[in-house]
Amino acid sequence: VYLPAASHIDNITHRFPSKLDIRLIKRFGINDLENSIKHSIVTVFGGGNLLQDQTSWRSFLYYYEIAKHTLRNGKPLLFLSQGFGPVGKSVNRNALNKLLKNPLTYGVMRDEVSYKHFASISRSVILGTDYGPYYLQKEGIIPEKRTMEDGLAVIVLKNGTNVDDVLSSLRLNNLTEVCAVGFHNHHDEEKRSELESKARSNGFKVRKPPEDLEGMIRIFNNAELIITERLHGAILAISLGVPFVWKKNTKLDRFVRSLDRNCALFFEGSCESLSLAINSSLKNPMNLKEHYWSQMDTTISESKELLKKLLLRR
Repeated sequence: VYLPAASHIDNITHRFPSKLDIRLIKRFGINDLENSIKHSIVTVFGGGNLLQDQTSWRSFLYYYEIAKHTLRNGKPLLFLSQGFGPVGKSVNRNALNKLLKNPLTYGVMRDEVSYKHFASISRSVILGTDYGPYYLQKEGIIPEKRTMEDGLAVIVLKNGTNVDDVLSSLRLNNLTEVCAVGFHNHHDEEKRSELESKARSNGFKVRKPPEDLEGMIRIFNNAELIITERLHGAILAISLGVPFVWKKNTKLDRFVRSLDRNCALFFEGSCESLSLAINSSLKNPMNLKEHYWSQMDTTISESKELLKKLLLRR
């Protein structure tokens, strides 16, 4: 397996299956990427909304060029646990559609909107869900039972929500302890530090987030509520059966609505909106856990079969 990754991937390489020959290559090494594709059977995009231009146009271009080079070399391109978009630029939408029209492009989509778009262009696509927690389940990291701690809110923020509004909403709903988690980058860490500092000065208990994977799963499982601006937070909440609310955005909306189109436990940019969402989630939690794990079992089975088919097509 050729894996384009940053150097900090070394922190988790001990979790990779020992029977796989995994070779790390430079993410932006053009020669490394081209040679890896040339010597591979298939290119796999293994999770996320990689083809989107909301983060930056360069992000879309990076993954598009890898996909295009794969197909030009006559190799299959496989989207696993993927969604598309948001794609704002028309030139990028056209480029995405061109990839999807190629007979060597296959997919297992994690949300219904992405699936319907792919299916309108090609028959080589299956509707599934995000399989991120599959590893956690397989390794016995997902707890069998929920162990809720009254008053504990786990909060996954990025630079989009006012911290004062969050704390006011927590107080209105009798949540007295916070554990702020930064999932993605230094911007998340800045927001996490801001939330911790203001929570302490406003009389909240503050719990430091665990630094290991197992501890992180435990703290999510212990929460009375999860507030998230990132999809990973919602996926963990759903997989554990913990009440949650999410900051309204296209990616999260599509994923949650693919499990239950009537679920509306999102909030927008105000204290009132967040308070109402929290109140609704705590009083009438949407337990999507059983449905999610059932969909994941099907997704895993179909993903394995499709990958096997592509690996044996030589």
